[in-house]
Amino acid sequence: MILRDVSFALGPGVFALVGANGAGKSTLLRALAGILPPASGAIVVDGHDLWDAPVAARRSLGFLPETPELFPYLTARELLQTANAIRGVAASAGLEWLERWLPPTSIDLQIGSLSAGQRRKLALAVATSHAPRVLLLDEPTNALDAQAVADLQGLLARWRERGCTVLLATHRPEELVSTHDGRVVVADHTARLEAA
Repeated sequence: MILRDVSFALGPGVFALVGANGAGKSTLLRALAGILPPASGAIVVDGHDLWDAPVAARRSLGFLPETPELFPYLTARELLQTANAIRGVAASAGLEWLERWLPPTSIDLQIGSLSAGQRRKLALAVATSHAPRVLLLDEPTNALDAQAVADLQGLLARWRERGCTVLLATHRPEELVSTHDGRVVVADHTARLEAA
Protein backbone atom coordinates (compact mmCIF):
# COMPACT_ATOMS: atom_id res chain seq x y z
CA MET A 1 0.00 0.00 0.00
CA ILE A 2 1.22 3.48 -0.80
CA LEU A 3 0.49 6.37 1.52
CA ARG A 4 -0.05 9.80 -0.01
CA ASP A 5 -0.17 13.29 1.45
CA VAL A 6 0.48 12.13 5.01
CA SER A 7 1.31 15.00 7.33
CA PHE A 8 1.06 15.21 11.09
CA ALA A 9 3.09 16.18 14.13
CA LEU A 10 2.94 14.57 17.54
CA GLY A 11 4.17 16.02 20.79
CA PRO A 12 4.69 14.13 24.03
CA GLY A 13 1.99 11.60 24.87
CA VAL A 14 0.61 8.24 23.83
CA PHE A 15 -1.25 8.12 20.53
CA ALA A 16 -3.00 5.29 18.71
CA LEU A 17 -3.04 4.66 14.99
CA VAL A 18 -6.27 2.69 14.64
CA GLY A 19 -7.53 0.82 11.61
CA ALA A 20 -8.43 -2.54 10.15
CA ASN A 21 -5.81 -4.99 8.95
CA GLY A 22 -4.38 -3.80 5.64
CA ALA A 23 -5.26 -0.14 6.19
CA GLY A 24 -1.63 1.03 6.06
CA LYS A 25 -0.73 1.31 9.75
CA SER A 26 2.38 -0.85 9.50
CA THR A 27 3.48 0.86 6.29
CA LEU A 28 3.30 4.24 7.99
CA LEU A 29 5.23 3.03 11.05
CA ARG A 30 7.90 1.42 8.85
CA ALA A 31 8.32 4.75 7.03
CA LEU A 32 8.50 6.65 10.32
CA ALA A 33 11.13 4.18 11.57
CA GLY A 34 13.28 4.72 8.48
CA ILE A 35 12.77 1.27 6.99
CA LEU A 36 10.79 2.57 4.01
CA PRO A 37 12.14 5.81 2.52
CA PRO A 38 9.58 8.49 1.68
CA ALA A 39 9.24 9.47 -1.98
CA SER A 40 8.99 13.09 -0.89
CA GLY A 41 8.85 15.17 2.24
CA ALA A 42 10.65 14.72 5.53
CA ILE A 43 10.41 12.62 8.65
CA VAL A 44 11.70 14.42 11.73
CA VAL A 45 12.31 12.48 14.94
CA ASP A 46 13.01 14.46 18.11
CA GLY A 47 14.22 17.40 16.01
CA HIS A 48 16.44 15.32 13.69
CA ASP A 49 15.65 14.59 10.04
CA LEU A 50 15.61 10.82 9.69
CA TRP A 51 17.40 10.89 6.32
CA ASP A 52 19.74 13.88 6.78
CA ALA A 53 20.82 12.97 10.34
CA PRO A 54 19.97 9.26 10.65
CA VAL A 55 22.27 8.43 13.59
CA ALA A 56 20.90 11.22 15.80
CA ALA A 57 17.31 10.47 14.78
CA ARG A 58 17.63 6.73 15.44
CA ARG A 59 19.19 7.33 18.87
CA SER A 60 15.88 8.92 19.83
CA LEU A 61 13.75 6.23 18.22
CA GLY A 62 12.53 2.82 19.36
CA PHE A 63 10.58 0.61 16.95
CA LEU A 64 8.68 -2.60 17.62
CA PRO A 65 7.56 -4.04 14.27
CA GLU A 66 4.49 -6.23 14.04
CA THR A 67 6.69 -9.20 13.17
CA PRO A 68 10.18 -8.58 14.57
CA GLU A 69 13.06 -10.33 12.84
CA LEU A 70 15.10 -11.83 15.65
CA PHE A 71 18.28 -13.89 15.34
CA PRO A 72 17.16 -17.45 16.22
CA TYR A 73 20.63 -18.71 17.17
CA LEU A 74 21.37 -15.94 19.67
CA THR A 75 20.07 -16.16 23.20
CA ALA A 76 17.65 -13.53 24.48
CA ARG A 77 20.41 -12.09 26.67
CA GLU A 78 22.87 -11.98 23.75
CA LEU A 79 20.41 -10.14 21.52
CA LEU A 80 19.68 -7.54 24.20
CA GLN A 81 23.40 -7.06 24.93
CA THR A 82 24.21 -6.77 21.21
CA ALA A 83 21.50 -4.15 20.64
CA ASN A 84 22.69 -2.24 23.70
CA ALA A 85 26.32 -2.31 22.52
CA ILE A 86 25.31 -0.94 19.11
CA ARG A 87 23.37 1.85 20.80
CA GLY A 88 26.12 2.61 23.31
CA VAL A 89 24.06 1.90 26.43
CA ALA A 90 24.78 -0.36 29.40
CA ALA A 91 24.74 -4.08 28.60
CA SER A 92 22.13 -4.59 31.32
CA ALA A 93 19.68 -1.96 29.98
CA GLY A 94 16.27 -3.58 29.50
CA LEU A 95 17.27 -6.69 31.45
CA GLU A 96 14.82 -5.79 34.25
CA TRP A 97 11.87 -6.28 31.88
CA LEU A 98 13.37 -9.35 30.28
CA GLU A 99 13.76 -10.94 33.71
CA ARG A 100 10.19 -9.99 34.61
CA TRP A 101 8.69 -11.31 31.38
CA LEU A 102 10.71 -14.48 30.71
CA PRO A 103 11.33 -17.45 32.98
CA PRO A 104 14.95 -17.28 34.25
CA THR A 105 15.93 -20.34 32.23
CA SER A 106 14.59 -18.81 28.99
CA ILE A 107 16.86 -15.75 29.02
CA ASP A 108 19.84 -17.91 28.06
CA LEU A 109 18.00 -20.12 25.55
CA GLN A 110 18.28 -19.59 21.82
CA ILE A 111 15.58 -17.26 20.56
CA GLY A 112 14.38 -19.86 18.07
CA SER A 113 13.24 -22.06 20.96
CA LEU A 114 11.14 -19.33 22.63
CA SER A 115 7.36 -19.11 22.28
CA ALA A 116 5.78 -16.37 20.15
CA GLY A 117 4.81 -14.46 23.30
CA GLN A 118 8.32 -14.72 24.73
CA ARG A 119 9.84 -13.48 21.46
CA ARG A 120 7.40 -10.55 21.47
CA LYS A 121 8.40 -9.61 25.01
CA LEU A 122 12.07 -9.84 24.05
CA ALA A 123 11.50 -7.61 21.01
CA LEU A 124 9.75 -5.03 23.21
CA ALA A 125 12.63 -5.06 25.71
CA VAL A 126 15.14 -4.61 22.87
CA ALA A 127 13.12 -1.81 21.23
CA THR A 128 12.97 0.20 24.45
CA SER A 129 16.22 -0.63 26.27
CA HIS A 130 17.95 2.60 25.20
CA ALA A 131 15.14 4.77 26.67
CA PRO A 132 14.14 6.39 23.37
CA ARG A 133 12.19 9.67 23.34
CA VAL A 134 10.00 8.45 20.45
CA LEU A 135 8.48 4.96 20.36
CA LEU A 136 6.72 3.32 17.43
CA LEU A 137 4.88 0.16 18.46
CA ASP A 138 3.15 -1.95 15.81
CA GLU A 139 0.41 -4.15 17.30
CA PRO A 140 2.28 -4.22 20.63
CA THR A 141 -0.14 -6.58 22.38
CA ASN A 142 0.11 -9.37 19.78
CA ALA A 143 0.95 -12.69 21.50
CA LEU A 144 1.21 -11.05 24.95
CA ASP A 145 -0.41 -12.64 27.99
CA ALA A 146 -2.62 -10.64 30.36
CA GLN A 147 0.24 -9.80 32.75
CA ALA A 148 2.45 -8.53 29.92
CA VAL A 149 -0.42 -6.38 28.58
CA ALA A 150 -0.84 -4.90 32.08
CA ASP A 151 2.93 -4.28 32.23
CA LEU A 152 2.76 -2.59 28.83
CA GLN A 153 -0.05 -0.33 30.05
CA GLY A 154 2.16 0.65 32.99
CA LEU A 155 5.12 1.27 30.67
CA LEU A 156 2.98 3.47 28.41
CA ALA A 157 1.91 5.53 31.42
CA ARG A 158 5.54 5.82 32.56
CA TRP A 159 6.72 6.87 29.09
CA ARG A 160 3.95 9.49 28.92
CA GLU A 161 4.99 10.87 32.32
CA ARG A 162 8.61 11.10 31.11
CA GLY A 163 7.49 13.22 28.17
CA CYS A 164 8.03 10.58 25.49
CA THR A 165 6.04 10.39 22.29
CA VAL A 166 4.50 6.97 21.68
CA LEU A 167 2.65 6.09 18.50
CA LEU A 168 1.14 2.64 18.53
CA ALA A 169 -0.68 0.91 15.71
CA THR A 170 -3.51 -1.38 16.69
CA HIS A 171 -6.77 -2.77 15.46
CA ARG A 172 -7.71 -3.52 19.10
CA PRO A 173 -7.48 -0.14 20.88
CA GLU A 174 -9.69 -1.35 23.73
CA GLU A 175 -6.71 -3.27 25.15
CA LEU A 176 -4.79 -0.04 25.75
CA VAL A 177 -7.52 2.59 25.56
CA SER A 178 -6.87 4.01 29.02
CA THR A 179 -3.41 5.17 27.96
CA HIS A 180 -4.26 7.09 24.78
CA ASP A 181 -3.95 10.88 24.75
CA GLY A 182 -5.10 11.07 21.17
CA ARG A 183 -5.77 8.97 18.13
CA VAL A 184 -4.72 9.10 14.52
CA VAL A 185 -7.18 7.00 12.55
CA VAL A 186 -6.48 5.17 9.31
CA ALA A 187 -9.85 5.35 7.56
CA ASP A 188 -11.10 2.64 5.23
CA HIS A 189 -8.34 1.14 3.10
CA THR A 190 -7.49 4.36 1.27
CA ALA A 191 -4.67 5.33 3.63
CA ARG A 192 -6.28 8.67 4.40
CA LEU A 193 -5.28 9.93 7.83
CA GLU A 194 -7.77 11.88 9.84
CA ALA A 195 -7.39 13.37 13.29
CA ALA A 196 -9.95 11.93 15.66
